[in-house]
Amino acid sequence: MLSRVVFIFLVVLNVFVVKSQLTIGGGLSSIGAIDVKNPYLGFNLLGEYREDDMAYFARFYSTLPQFDSDKIIQMDAINSNEEINLDLNGRVNYNYNVLELGKRNFYGKDLEFGFAGYMSSHFSLIMNTLSFKSDAFDQSRYKFPDGYVDKAKIYALAGGVNLGAQYALFYGTYFLDFGLNYVLMARPNQSFSQEQFQNFNSYRQFFFVANFGFKKTIFNSY
Repeated sequence: MLSRVVFIFLVVLNVFVVKSQLTIGGGLSSIGAIDVKNPYLGFNLLGEYREDDMAYFARFYSTLPQFDSDKIIQMDAINSNEEINLDLNGRVNYNYNVLELGKRNFYGKDLEFGFAGYMSSHFSLIMNTLSFKSDAFDQSRYKFPDGYVDKAKIYALAGGVNLGAQYALFYGTYFLDFGLNYVLMARPNQSFSQEQFQNFNSYRQFFFVANFGFKKTIFNSY
């Protein structure tokens, strides 16, 4: 009698338990924007918890630093009596570090092998790192002008959407998606002037992301 009760309980439990899976993965990323000549290339890391046709995900991606623009900085003389100032040539390097947190809906195969499409919405926490790489100069005679910094960060919050597809095999799943992000707010660190912020060529309120990679299920309940 007891065994029958346990059997019935397990059958009922199996009906009501949601099919779910936990996957991790990573791959390559590219970030671009209108009027930005070259895309930024980097990598991504992904964690995803899926229940049937819906999933929550966290993804981090980071890009390699890239040349942003040429700058000429009018250096100040350390000795105020020195009349000759220096026009210093240099380049600005810029990169992205982004954490996405969001939700996606799948269309197609239900936690099985084969093709599926998906759409996502997310919020992104962004940190842009900027640095000015200058020619060598005599630091005993010249200095950067007051208020100018050669390293800075921009912190931003963005909202976005993704459209993607995946193909699941017995050993894992390949995915490809494209996203659009809109920066809701951005704030440079305190040492970074608003004028410098506006002069960087790569900063855009809209930017596009492409991700390609591989993920593997590490837990499932079906």
